[in-house]
Amino acid sequence: MMVFLVPLPVLLAVVFALSVIGKLRAADRGSAAFDALRIPVRHPDAAAKALIAFETVVALGLVVTSGIVYVAFTLAAVALTAGLLIVVVRAHRLGVTDDCGCFGDLLPARIGPRLIVRNVALTVSALAAFGAAFFMWGIAGVRVGLPDILAYEPWAEVALWTLAGSLPIAVTTWSIARAAVPAAPASPPDARGAGAVVLPASGEVLDLLAAGARARIVVFVSPGCHACETALSSIRAVHEPLDSVVDLFIVQRAVSGSTGIESAHALPRTARFALDIGGSLGAQLDIGVGTPVAALIGTDGFQAGPLAVGSEEIAQLVASILALAEAAPS
Repeated sequence: MMVFLVPLPVLLAVVFALSVIGKLRAADRGSAAFDALRIPVRHPDAAAKALIAFETVVALGLVVTSGIVYVAFTLAAVALTAGLLIVVVRAHRLGVTDDCGCFGDLLPARIGPRLIVRNVALTVSALAAFGAAFFMWGIAGVRVGLPDILAYEPWAEVALWTLAGSLPIAVTTWSIARAAVPAAPASPPDARGAGAVVLPASGEVLDLLAAGARARIVVFVSPGCHACETALSSIRAVHEPLDSVVDLFIVQRAVSGSTGIESAHALPRTARFALDIGGSLGAQLDIGVGTPVAALIGTDGFQAGPLAVGSEEIAQLVASILALAEAAPS
């Protein structure tokens, strides 16, 4: 069990640190994750801050403490990972497919089987770390905790080897997380009329894939989507110069049995909100179920360039459009 005393706490500390950094980078500090996971919270902002603080303390405790305090922090890691696994499984059973917001924008992952596999792996790692720490400290009487292990010469070589052994675990976890949000291949629409959406504000039916006088950006969002709010916040900051170049549409999928006809997010002032009835527009553009995703539609009604998947790619798409507009001769 000694080999678990170095790689697993390092792995878990890195995971919690990435979670904290991702949430701090997000515009809402991770509070939208509660909506994505369908967790009823009266004060989501305060709860998100408390979670960030707890993850920070656990990440530090796993690498700087020793003895019974270290054992307690490994148990806290079990509580964090197992708790997240439980709520993700619950959300999946409810049919939720949104980005969970667990790592902010660093590791976007849709709720589904792949995310569950990732969280099972993390929970097993935390259980192994706690089991090894409890056994070696409480039963074998061996010093535990990175400071004590690395301070003793006999353990230096073992520590280095086991630390190296943690890299495949970290790479595997990273790969699972990244694979959870596959980028959909871009394919130009062939059929006319398949891009019809409804504008709830006016009741108008509009074909976003029809030829028009101006190009348009179509941003697909969904309720409870943490990354969607981040993407929209970046667009809100530049909505006026963007409006001088393209029309902006924020599209939310409307499926059978859905009664929501209003946007679940604060919209840029120049944007028009639309409902994709039955997901036909999303299917035509091969959007899939993940959000946020943006498509640039040219004046000919065809998709221009690849889809922008995730808040970072959407921000890059918007920045590129504005940069080209500024560089164009007047």
